[in-house]
Amino acid sequence: MVPLAIPHVVLAIGLLWTWLIMPLPVYGTLPSKTDQAGKLLPPVRVDTSDGLRIDGELIADRELLKAARGSRVVLYSAAGKEAEDLTVARFTQETGIPVELTRLANNKLAERALSEYGAGRLGADVIRLTDPRTARDFSDRRVFMPYRTPFHDVLNEQGSPPNESWFSPYYFVKAVGYNSAILDESPPAGWQDIVSPRYEGKLGIVSVTTGGTLSSQLRFELETFGADFVAAQARQGARVFDSTSTQVDALARGEITVATVSVNNAIGAEAAGAPIRLVIPKEGVSATQGPLELTGKGVANPAARVFANWSLSKSGQRFVGAQGFVPVRTDIGVVRAGSYELPMANSPRFHLMSEDDFARYAREDEDLWRKLFDYVG
Repeated sequence: MVPLAIPHVVLAIGLLWTWLIMPLPVYGTLPSKTDQAGKLLPPVRVDTSDGLRIDGELIADRELLKAARGSRVVLYSAAGKEAEDLTVARFTQETGIPVELTRLANNKLAERALSEYGAGRLGADVIRLTDPRTARDFSDRRVFMPYRTPFHDVLNEQGSPPNESWFSPYYFVKAVGYNSAILDESPPAGWQDIVSPRYEGKLGIVSVTTGGTLSSQLRFELETFGADFVAAQARQGARVFDSTSTQVDALARGEITVATVSVNNAIGAEAAGAPIRLVIPKEGVSATQGPLELTGKGVANPAARVFANWSLSKSGQRFVGAQGFVPVRTDIGVVRAGSYELPMANSPRFHLMSEDDFARYAREDEDLWRKLFDYVG
């Protein structure tokens, strides 16, 4: 009987392989990024009769708009690809200007940009980073060429003036996430709940060595709860991930049940159907600047200047707010990200790690974290 069973096994494997590699029938087209962006935040009124006005606000005068039309923006970004794809789609929809996106992790992007710049072949018009320390380096090396948008004065009036060498269109923020399929009836309520014994071996964090958002989170924890709060995470066997994406994937699969997560990544996963929910604790959220600036090539490109202007416009600010970032402008009112309401940038529940804070604390905080977690990666 065994020899007779072998052909059936081979046949079954063959059929399974055929099923796996054959294209699936298409019953409808996947929604475009523009459609997805529209679901996040409905499009607003665009008027090009005298330049470019979006929702009543002038983004580009007639001369700049005319020069920008027919051009494209080359964007290098260290932000999450899904979020950047949606931002680019909304920008192109509202301005008619296409964007060529290259997305890399912050350290990889820095290596590429500096290499290209050193060879005199930097391809980017605009660069978005996730770490102010890299932005400072780019400024010192003249990779960044400061550009002043029409909305820099608005930021000055609100008490959040842009850095002289770059500006931040939004802030990355972190909060508590949990697997709603597992903890539907008893989710965590705040930050201190994540070190409860019930989550021993079930908490997921990202290594502080991966970038600015993690340095900001660690500084927030140390200032708000003290070093023992961080040590408690290590004692209960928190799982350490080397990237936010792998952490969120593990949370969605139930390999961990709670996590300190980037809000925009968690919202994106939830929107895609993952069983992930967020808690915005009463103590607030940690925040990190998201530096953006033009290169020399970008300053000479009218389309890139429109991109920078749009990024600080009310329309651009509201859209990134709907994605789970905190807008840098505070005159646009509260913007909900799905079912969540994040603290505004001028709220006492918004805990920003500034560039000066990075210079003062980041290295010693990382040394402490490595010691507590016995981490050598």
